[in-house]
Amino acid sequence: MTTRTRPMQATIFSALFLLSAIIMLLLGVDAHAYYIPAIALLVEAVLLWRGASLRWFKRLLELNQLTAIILILDLWLGDMLHLPKLTISASMLAANLLLGGPLMGILAIGALGAMHFSKTLPGWFQSGRA
Repeated sequence: MTTRTRPMQATIFSALFLLSAIIMLLLGVDAHAYYIPAIALLVEAVLLWRGASLRWFKRLLELNQLTAIILILDLWLGDMLHLPKLTISASMLAANLLLGGPLMGILAIGALGAMHFSKTLPGWFQSGRA
């Protein structure tokens, strides 16, 4: 059995995802809807810590970013395009919270950048397959 050394990027991002999950859990004491983003953030922290399932890790981050972008564009341009602004923004807000909420959106910028421009995080996920 070979031992894998966890890269510093994976450790830092896992800790940030875990800290964000704890913050969402604390917010969930007052508003129970924040338990759902806390679970998504915790799943991301575990996937990154273990270096497992790169596809799920990336897709969750990308979907979070996509729902946030659609939400912002709808709030900005919804009236001009004669779209059902309230329906679209409510569904995108619910989807964004289901996929980790705004804290995951902030962390996703750095994590996706590290996945794209660096070999460290993709290498960490690939080392689990060997």
